[in-house]
Amino acid sequence: MSAGDPARVQAVLAKARRGEPICVAAIGGSITAGGKATKDPMRRYVQQLGKWFERTFPGQKVRVVNAGIGATNSGYGALRVQRDVIAQQPDLVVVEYAVNDVTGIEKMDESYEGVLRQLLGSSTNRAVIELFFMHKDGKSAQAEQVALGRHYGLPMISFRDAVWPELQAGKLKWETIYDDVVHPNDAGHDIASELLRGFLNASLAKLPAKDSDLPAIAPVPAPLISDTFERCTMFRAADLKPLSSAGWTCVKSNVWECGSAGGRIEYEVRGTVLMLGRNIPVAANNKVELIVDGGTPRPIVRDGHNRPVAKGLNAGLHRVAVVVHPFDGTDKVQISWGGAAGL
Repeated sequence: MSAGDPARVQAVLAKARRGEPICVAAIGGSITAGGKATKDPMRRYVQQLGKWFERTFPGQKVRVVNAGIGATNSGYGALRVQRDVIAQQPDLVVVEYAVNDVTGIEKMDESYEGVLRQLLGSSTNRAVIELFFMHKDGKSAQAEQVALGRHYGLPMISFRDAVWPELQAGKLKWETIYDDVVHPNDAGHDIASELLRGFLNASLAKLPAKDSDLPAIAPVPAPLISDTFERCTMFRAADLKPLSSAGWTCVKSNVWECGSAGGRIEYEVRGTVLMLGRNIPVAANNKVELIVDGGTPRPIVRDGHNRPVAKGLNAGLHRVAVVVHPFDGTDKVQISWGGAAGL
């Protein structure tokens, strides 16, 4: 879709040309993770991107980090990008959230911008590429993410724009490149990889012969929407130290559970946006509430992609309670992680 500002990508290519080690990473949902859709893990697009560096720069030491996690969007991505990606000191990062950021309820562009700002702001030389897939019905968050990509001058690759016209014209069958309604198979990852490699080949062809002629890297611009998700914190269930707990138990799988008899757990966290990884069974729908600083209880909806449970809070420390009212059934309400943005 756009080559963006070439400076960061050329800086990475110049580093590879000098023979220095390179780290290639990707963060996203189950498409990036590959899962059952890809039979050969080495054909996942980020692994193939690493192979491109090895073939293009013989003898190159290349490390690949696949930070895809299924059923997660950029909200969770903003909380964990520091731990799962930035801590690995990658030179190039592909961001894939165009499918999982489509919720039908609220836009996720604020948290998506947080992922981009954390990646760009933590290293002046790191290159970031946006990659857009789509659902079988063609839906994606591409439009919102393109606006952010243009604001930050990022390269943008659209798998959707490449294959959708072919699918609509009947020249390509969905089943040929997808395992189900959302997950590309090995052949689909081959196409995504081809698009990424094509962009890098074109960028390499324009790479100045001398490092002294590389373009200057522009500073990260002011936020387009918000910098709230640039400042995040996250804790795993096992790390949660409740102020009080009744009816909740931390089990061996590092999840807090509350049975049908109900219960209440309280903890403290800083931030203006609160996130909570949860599993709420059907029987407990409308039976789970969040109380912030002793205020009015707010229902916590069942949500596979973990949208925020509270937004627009005052900055600072908050006392948070999760209350489960009695419900029928044997399934349990679970909390697997928590976090906040806007510290």
